[in-house]
Amino acid sequence: MISVRRVLYATDLSPASEAAWHEARRLGRLFDAEIVATHVVAPPLIFPDEGYVPPEVYDEIVEGARRSAQDAFDRLLASVPGSGLRVRIRLMDGPAAQRILEAVTEESADLLVVGTRGRTGLERALLGSVADRLVRQAACPVLTVPPLPSKPRSEIRRICFATDFSPSSRAAWSWVVALAMKANADVDLVHVTFDPVADRHLSPDSIARMAAALQDQGRLEVERFLERSELPRERVQLHLARGVAGEQIVHWARERSADLIVMGTHGWSGVVRWMLGSVASHVIQAAPCPVLTVTLASITAHAPTRAQATGGAR
Repeated sequence: MISVRRVLYATDLSPASEAAWHEARRLGRLFDAEIVATHVVAPPLIFPDEGYVPPEVYDEIVEGARRSAQDAFDRLLASVPGSGLRVRIRLMDGPAAQRILEAVTEESADLLVVGTRGRTGLERALLGSVADRLVRQAACPVLTVPPLPSKPRSEIRRICFATDFSPSSRAAWSWVVALAMKANADVDLVHVTFDPVADRHLSPDSIARMAAALQDQGRLEVERFLERSELPRERVQLHLARGVAGEQIVHWARERSADLIVMGTHGWSGVVRWMLGSVASHVIQAAPCPVLTVTLASITAHAPTRAQATGGAR
């Protein structure tokens, strides 16, 4: 069973990160875990036309940024006393993504929680600058949280688990089981099969039979997967979908009012490879709820302490 002892909450202290703070507190309460609230003070930008900046002035600017960050944390933590949460502050300097990745390792964090910004225009393109790198390289699973339009529920009632039965998605299932058991939540298991590509050498009937065969194969693999699960079968509802994986995952999460999406990344099933830039990145950007991603790197880093994922034979 997955054990979460320390949650690293990385924030830029902007209003967009408030939803991620809510998720960090929710998971801290759920697992009785310590929360390490982390902020990286970025080096000030000095433009050439500003001329020479004395070192003491530069240091004063950095120190002012640190004081502002500490004041922001004091306001953020005002609600912590009396809540039963254990929260510790960690301020760092330097490149944001690099310092956060180092903190994950140094703190032996079991989970990283980070907010994402807007979903359109340049903000969408810049997801890869910090959040995307954290999802790819963090030595633990990453929960990305979009700026939600309204305050989410205080409890996790429904989890959407997207799987292609790859090693990373099987490891992600261990997280689904732990979360569902802790929160007494139900699970929607989503498996997406691709539509056969139209071929002039194949009749429409042949293509339809191929699509049906893929659906049947997917259903059989799902049932085998669940036979060995610790989660009671009645707690899991299956959704076999056809089409574009990322779009279908987001659709079912929205359709079922999921509180959380859990998925593995950098996995593959057959000839279909799930690459972060195509499926997971789309889900992170478009999801109506937080997304917990489990990568092959995080599996390797936590191999001695993580329960092995369960699931059917390949």
